Order: sequence, then C-alpha cells, then structure tokens
Amino acid sequence: MISSRTSPPVKLLLSLYFTLFLLLPPLVSVGNNGTPRALLWEISGNGLKSPSYMFGTIHALCPEQFSIPEPVQKKLEQCDQLSLEVDMDAPNFMAELMQSATLPKGITLSKVLKPEEYKLLAEHLASTMQLDLKMFDNMKPFMLQSLLLSQLTDCKAISYEQRLVELAHAQGKEVIGVETIREQLAAMDQLPQHMQTEMLVKTVKDMPAARASYLQMVKLYQAQDLDGISSIMQEDMPEEEYKLYEKIFLTARNLRWIPVIEREAKAKPTFFAVGAGHLTGDQGVLELLRQRGYTVKPIIN
Repeated sequence: MISSRTSPPVKLLLSLYFTLFLLLPPLVSVGNNGTPRALLWEISGNGLKSPSYMFGTIHALCPEQFSIPEPVQKKLEQCDQLSLEVDMDAPNFMAELMQSATLPKGITLSKVLKPEEYKLLAEHLASTMQLDLKMFDNMKPFMLQSLLLSQLTDCKAISYEQRLVELAHAQGKEVIGVETIREQLAAMDQLPQHMQTEMLVKTVKDMPAARASYLQMVKLYQAQDLDGISSIMQEDMPEEEYKLYEKIFLTARNLRWIPVIEREAKAKPTFFAVGAGHLTGDQGVLELLRQRGYTVKPIIN
C-alpha cells in the first residue's frame, strides 16, 4: 500500500510514467545501416487476410513539431484496432503502475541514494520545478529519472500515443497493448541499482548535454532516420552498460511482443504504434517479423 503522506498525487505519478517510458525507448536502439527512411511499415503475407501496420513513434514532441502524417491517419482508419506498447485504458493500469513504481517496504530513496546525490537531486528539483524530493521518497529511482527527462523539452510536449488513442476512440476502435504495465516496468527493475542512480546523477550534472542529445534525436526522427536515432545512446554509455540496457529494454521486450503482434494481426487488421527504437536492428520488431515469414515493407511519404 502506498502512503498518501509521502507519495506524489496519482495524476503526477501517471505523468511520470508517460515521461519515462514514452521517452526512453527511442533512445536505445541499434539499427541496421541502410534502413529505408520510413516510420510507417506494412505487415502482410504469412496467412494474414489483410495487412496490419507498424508505426514508430518518438512519443513526445513540441506542438510546432507535431503532426500525424496523412498515411498514418489513412492506415489507422483501415484497421480494426489500435495497439500501443501498453493498454493505458486497462482497468488495472493505475493499480499496477503505483505498485510497480514503489520501493519495497522499509527502503526509501534517501537510503538508496548517497547523501551527496540526494542533496544534488533535491536542490535541482526545488530550484527548477519547485518540487520537494521528500514526496518521492518511496518511489523507485527510475521514476525520478522521468522528472529530469521532462526537462529535455522547452514546451508542453504532445504524445503520439495520446493523439492516436483519441483518433481510435473517435472511430470506435478498441485500444490494446503488446505488453502489460507490470511487464514494462519490470524491465527497469532488471537494471542494477547503481545504473539507475548513476543515470539520475549524470542527468542532473549535465542537463544541457542531455537536452542537446534529445533535440538531435527529434531532428533525426523528423527526417525518419531510424539508423541515425540508433547511434545516440551508444555514444553516451559505457559499452557493457549499454549492452545490458539494450538487452533489457529492446531485445527482451521485442521478442516478447512478437507472438502478441502475430496473434492480433491474424485476428484482425491492427495498427501498431511503438517507440521507433524498437523497429530496427537484427532483433528489431521489423526483422523479427520477417524471420517469422511476414512481408514487411516501408510506406514512404
């Protein structure tokens, strides 16, 4: 049970989730050189009665940068349902989010972080966001990382997922997910504690560098350069840590998604929308589908 005395409000907790897991995935990919410049892909063949579609998102863009391309709107209209990474309409979504984001009983953030790290983070949140770190004392470090990631844009960012859900609902379509919120948050728990705290401290110490990296990623996304996006995170982490990060956040999740994608695409035409970083590479969703016998081709716009 989460203590209301120390926990952030539910709306803020939901906002932290959106910021963390709707910003991180595109940052951690290894692409294949020569990937066509496309964010929208058609999935057909291998017994599918009708094509399904895969759209790579960046999850958060400033309003002046945001648009839903006409081909994306058209293909969504042709499908019977929308699948995001997680079904955020699921009845148990908030309960699982709150449970998975909380530190085990008896452990607090002030105990997990070194005193100097706690002070650094507390001062940063107080000076930049007018937030008291004490209200997050029972939250896992990765949820605090989301507070820092929210500072990477100088605007109130718009989410592709949110807009796609609005379009799907307006068209009377069901919205589903390729994984549960519990599965998604469990991925972060697999990272060693020191990696989580190091990410926190590093981001606070060099926010300008983190912001510059994200803005560069936005430019690459707008250019539909999946291979370019793939190189950013590799340059910013020690090799062994990056390999572990990639294994946990991409490879394992991609492999877990494929049976779900196959099941839903066979049941009915589905429009899938996941972080762009999940698409490319030998263990990316597109290649894994090809290995299963599907025809996967880009829709160039």
